[in-house]
Amino acid sequence: MASSGAATAPASQQEADDEVTVRDMRAEDMADIHRMIHELAEFEGMPDGPQLSVQDLIEDGFACSPSWFFGLVAERRGRVVGYALVNRAYSSWTRRAFYVEDLFVRPEARARGVGGRLMRALCGRALAAGVRRVDWHVLASNAGALRFYARLGARDLAASEGRAALRLDHACIEAVAAGRRPGGPAAAN
Repeated sequence: MASSGAATAPASQQEADDEVTVRDMRAEDMADIHRMIHELAEFEGMPDGPQLSVQDLIEDGFACSPSWFFGLVAERRGRVVGYALVNRAYSSWTRRAFYVEDLFVRPEARARGVGGRLMRALCGRALAAGVRRVDWHVLASNAGALRFYARLGARDLAASEGRAALRLDHACIEAVAAGRRPGGPAAAN
C-alpha cells in the first residue's frame, strides 16, 4: 500500500513525485490493471482470488452502459504504477457514494505520494459528482495501508459503528435466488 511521503521527501524524490500524473482509466490500460490486480491479490495472500480476464475488465468498464466501474491510473515516466478501481454506490443515509474496490501502488512507486495523488484525484471527482462518502475495505493485517488511510482521516467502521463486512459468493447467490439454503434444503419463505 502506498503512503504519502512528499512533505518530507528529499528534493530528488520531490522531483520524481512531480513526474506522477493521475488520469482516468482507459480500455487500453486494462492489461496493466489486470496484472496489478494479480499483484494486489498476491500481496494479500490470495493469488488465486481474481477470476476475471482483461476482456472482462474491458467489457464491464468500457463496453456497457452504464459501466460497472470507473477508475484512475497513476503514471510515472509513462508507466502505470498505480490504480484505483471504483464503483458508484448509493447510501440511504447520505445519497451518492463511491466504493473503492482496489487502490494499489506497485512496490517500486510506494512512498512517493502516488497513493495520496490517487486519493486526492478520487476525492476531487467525488466532490464534482456530489458524492458524500467514499467507502472501502482494507485487510486488518495491512498496517501500512491503515496508517496511510488514517492520515487521510478515514475511520474504521468496525470500531466506530460496529459494522461487519459481509459477502454472498456466487454459490450462495444462486442458492438464495432459488429459494434454498446454501448446501441445504429449500429456505423458508
